[in-house]
Amino acid sequence: MSMNTFLAGRLRNTPLPRTHGLMPLFEAVVNSIQAIASAMPSVEDGEIIVEIERSTQQALQLAGAGRRGAPPQEAIIGFRVRDNGCGFDNLNLQSFETLDSNFKVLDGCRGVGRLLWLKAFDSVEIDSNFIGPDNILLNRRFTFSASKGVDGLTVTQSSATTRLTEVHLSGFKKEYRERAPKAGRTIANALLEHCLWYFVRDGGAPNIKVVDQDEAILLNDVYDECMHSSAQRQSLNIKGQPFELTHLKLKASTPKEPFVAWCAAGRVVKEEGITGKVAGLHGRIVDDDGHFLYGCYMTSPFLDQHVRPERIGFDIEEISDDLFTATDLSLSDIRTAVLESSIDPAL
Repeated sequence: MSMNTFLAGRLRNTPLPRTHGLMPLFEAVVNSIQAIASAMPSVEDGEIIVEIERSTQQALQLAGAGRRGAPPQEAIIGFRVRDNGCGFDNLNLQSFETLDSNFKVLDGCRGVGRLLWLKAFDSVEIDSNFIGPDNILLNRRFTFSASKGVDGLTVTQSSATTRLTEVHLSGFKKEYRERAPKAGRTIANALLEHCLWYFVRDGGAPNIKVVDQDEAILLNDVYDECMHSSAQRQSLNIKGQPFELTHLKLKASTPKEPFVAWCAAGRVVKEEGITGKVAGLHGRIVDDDGHFLYGCYMTSPFLDQHVRPERIGFDIEEISDDLFTATDLSLSDIRTAVLESSIDPAL
């Protein structure tokens, strides 16, 4: 049995808090990381460029007003994300056109990331050079919007010589734009925080660069600036469910408090401050190499399975208080086990 899907209605039922305006950008970057992983033997050979698109209208300068401080920045109206991954080949296009697709379900994906694009942006333009049948480089272009869905799709033989895909998030909606970070460096820091697991995992991350007008920020440099020492990994079993913890020592200058990041599908879903929740952990800690800030990234197939489709929370009970308490895993069970494990390996 087939069922029709009404895109506008599906969007209406897809929540995205106005404080999460950068989430669609993060989704696009993670998609690029996955596209690179599927196309290259080593993901570190990949490259992702995030270009911040600002309004060309200059901020109003009042002559003689005697303003102090840095001049106001032009409003962000969009982002361009370019990568040299596999691109929008036939399989990826079919998945893109299928809501709630399970094409990348093994990566923990729910097939709704592109819906978040249209929650915060007016439209998305795709321009992709990919390897088609008979090893011929093809170009596929289309526009994605709430009113028309996938529109204006064309496929031609490409005049390029290498794979390259650009996702243009266009028309940053005011209600999200006004609550989003404004500075390129702040956006780069937020992107690193969201994708940090890719940098500390065994496979590594592609070369990611954020370009804001004349400024270029390499996320590898941002990563090096915030790391106090190498990450430590720990496997944990909680009520029969496997978890992997990545303990980090971040430089004391990092503007954060000690935290545990709950991750799913390679994304940070929520970050929980743990100041005062672990004995002796009240902020900066000191070891033989100096002061540092503790952080922990937590991943698990269980979290992948129970993350909400929009990846802003988990469908897990806070406390198991019924007959199945001994086997059901609650947020409290996970939190307690992770906090206990953080005492020895990282502190």
